[in-house]
Amino acid sequence: MSAFELARITRHCPSLAQSRRNSGWLAAVWHLPLLWWFQEFQAFWLEPVSPAAAHLHTRIDSADNLANYGRTTRTRPAEWPRPGRVKLTDLDALAPSTAGSLDLEAKRALAILELEAHAELERICDWWTTHAPAPNGGFWGEIGDDGIAYPEAPRAIILNTRLLWFFSAAFEATGHQACGRLADQAYGVLIDHFLDPDTNTLVWMVSAENTVLNARKQTYAQAFGIYALAAYARARKHPGALACALRIFAQVQAHFVDVGDGGWLEALGPDLEPIEDVRLSERDQNSPKSMNTHLHVLEAYTALHETLLYLEPDHPRREAVRSALEAAFDIFDRHIVSRHRDSLNLFFEKDWTVQSNVRSFGHDIEASWLMYEAALSLDAPALLQAAKHSALGLAAGSMQGLSEHGGLYEEVGQDGHLSRLHVWWIQAEALVGFLNAYQINRDLLFLKSALGVWDFIKAHQIDTQGGEWLELARLDDQTSKKGLMAGPWKCPYHTGRAMMEIIRLCKSLQTSAT
Repeated sequence: MSAFELARITRHCPSLAQSRRNSGWLAAVWHLPLLWWFQEFQAFWLEPVSPAAAHLHTRIDSADNLANYGRTTRTRPAEWPRPGRVKLTDLDALAPSTAGSLDLEAKRALAILELEAHAELERICDWWTTHAPAPNGGFWGEIGDDGIAYPEAPRAIILNTRLLWFFSAAFEATGHQACGRLADQAYGVLIDHFLDPDTNTLVWMVSAENTVLNARKQTYAQAFGIYALAAYARARKHPGALACALRIFAQVQAHFVDVGDGGWLEALGPDLEPIEDVRLSERDQNSPKSMNTHLHVLEAYTALHETLLYLEPDHPRREAVRSALEAAFDIFDRHIVSRHRDSLNLFFEKDWTVQSNVRSFGHDIEASWLMYEAALSLDAPALLQAAKHSALGLAAGSMQGLSEHGGLYEEVGQDGHLSRLHVWWIQAEALVGFLNAYQINRDLLFLKSALGVWDFIKAHQIDTQGGEWLELARLDDQTSKKGLMAGPWKCPYHTGRAMMEIIRLCKSLQTSAT
């Protein structure tokens, strides 16, 4: 079975609170500060470091695979260190050295993490299935952090495609019946209200009454449509959804590809005509190409390729999808991953000249595992080797953004200023990315980073009083963003996917160690 496929997850598991009580003795070890990490990066922090659990960190310090991996050399600038070069081991050493290399402590940590991820996934499913549906058969455009919906809020394509993806993936993974019913509902909403039948592409925004408000065709939105439809087709064995995904794919390849310089343009107008302002959001640069769009084209094409392999391996369009996925991987590998393989370039001219020096820790760690998933789907040794190189380099580089609290900070801005916000989706991607890196080379520092992020999420990001995940952590200044539980960008895609991926990774790691 491809590592991309979600493991079947049983719905019956202890509650999060119960599993915390059962794991109290282990938490006393794993919930301690990351001493080794702070010693490596102490020049960047003013806060004191606790020396607790020195025996555990001494054992990790002496691990053979830590001797030459993940270390960087930097100078300390006035505001924040620019990315240094990550010293990677030889590529031959990137794979796990032995199948049974997990020690008892790591096995127990992974078993508890898996149980807690089960419980949190169940909670996320329950929250979204009870809060997201609107009375008119669609889904609310916004829900405040108090759980109350805003009836007049417009409805964005990104939220709706991500809801379709989540309900479909959660139903396939868990058999959660309410998720299955809402996946059917979300599919109907997408086809009836967001799909432009004249162009076979998806519009950007509709009103609460489902009137089109913005008919622009963002490549990012088409990618999420393909991603969501592929998941629904797979979960429901639905040929119509697969056919729709392939029609959108054909339009993207016909109209959005830059034939001259490669890659995908950011956006087109309602009738697929060129437009001046192609920004994905107000905070983005108005650049012809972006990392973010290409990351999710890569993700969508991976999902479509996997769904075709699963449902119709002899489909006449499968080779075209595979070829487009190979092109997306090549573009990402050559132009978007930085020369030192430890960060991503974000915005580009049409000819791939870099336009920004912003460092996005969340995208770095998210790309680390999505590139690896794409290479696994393509099943080509050379691409898989390159993906391992990038996955480990990006994961190691992302550690520069780990906060003193265990979470991952947002970004380093154009002016070199560090944004110390802990954004919900970044924590979810960090959890998956670090554990994925640990699966690749069994470096205990990656496992400790993943467990530290999970401890942070439980303590500061999850709204345990009846909500989903807070948009910003409790430690952060809440005045800089409107607090939403659901909105154009706030959705269960990152959080729910993280739980499903963590369950899969924990199962895989524990199975390989037996």
